[in-house]
Amino acid sequence: MKIAFLYVAEPYQCYHVAAVSSALSQLPNVEVTEFVSFPETAQHLDRIRETNQLGGHIVRGTLRMPARATLLRRLRRLDSEREVVMRANVAQLEAFDAVVATEYSAGLLREMGLTRPALILIQHGAGDREVNDEHLIRQFDLSLVSGPKIAEAFLARKLATAAQTRIIGYPKFDAVNGDRIVRVSESSARPLALYNPHYKKGLSSYRDYLTPLAEAVNRLDRYDLLVAPHVKIFHKDFGRRRRQFEKVVGGRVRLDTASSSMLDMTHTARASLYIGDVSSQVYEFLITPRPCVFLNPHGVAWRNNPHFRHWTLGDVVERLEDIYQALAQAESRHALYKARQERVIQETFGSQPRRGASYRAAQTIRDFLRGEASPVGAIAAA
Repeated sequence: MKIAFLYVAEPYQCYHVAAVSSALSQLPNVEVTEFVSFPETAQHLDRIRETNQLGGHIVRGTLRMPARATLLRRLRRLDSEREVVMRANVAQLEAFDAVVATEYSAGLLREMGLTRPALILIQHGAGDREVNDEHLIRQFDLSLVSGPKIAEAFLARKLATAAQTRIIGYPKFDAVNGDRIVRVSESSARPLALYNPHYKKGLSSYRDYLTPLAEAVNRLDRYDLLVAPHVKIFHKDFGRRRRQFEKVVGGRVRLDTASSSMLDMTHTARASLYIGDVSSQVYEFLITPRPCVFLNPHGVAWRNNPHFRHWTLGDVVERLEDIYQALAQAESRHALYKARQERVIQETFGSQPRRGASYRAAQTIRDFLRGEASPVGAIAAA
């Protein structure tokens, strides 16, 4: 069987899928080809496989890149570019038995004329945020998710049926060094606080809280602060936003906007305190329960809202003047949230071993394409 892996977004996505493609390529009678639209993604894939000694043989195909796609990339209109690239490569993908992707937008391939291959989604991230294009999940024949939280959400919102959904764990854990999924002690005198703002307008906190947060950290003099924004904050940016972040660097504040440590769980493993808004990276941080502080500059009505479940795992700052106190007492108040953190992590990543999700995914995909019932991650119909 011939299986294509499609990477049409920035490198962050490949950490969720790289180990699955390697595991599939080691199964008998399976040929895996990966298609990569960003050269940087190919570099990250090579690094992941070398660092983690992932075996298998994977062919790297070539995507057609129309001139319009090249122009859109120069203009930093990356979401539009992705659609142009997918449309230009439907005929090439039609030759495969399955197309595997981790972006909901790959569901557009059906509307673009893809008919023969099975379309398979590997959920990237494990967060709670409502996503505009989640309706495209209905276009996938099979969805592989990290745990019961997401599986139940898919069923409740009628995005997939029980027969189309399998719980396999979090394949990213197989694509990073083993010490990334345990707490790593920092060697510096002060513990590290990680600020991880999301890009989503109307939810992101950096416009309002970046400077007050940096000032509070310097005044408190308890933490070193690492600011590591979601890479998509710079999607349509020509340097202005990066300069905004650079203004707070100094004293106890450092900035990372481009290193692989933003993607491979290095920062979440080393941090003692997580500060953020709606990024799913909070769940990677909480593999080991630790204090969290969430920022709500937009006055979102988050209580009893499943899209903000993670905000029940730490104090939520509603006013700028409260940020200093929230940081000062985060460690002492963690006991109020630890049991809930442990429970929600179990719901998010399931009860299966942290390592091995990529092999469970590979087995599930193979069995699905054979028309066989896979014993992996089956869920009851709603």
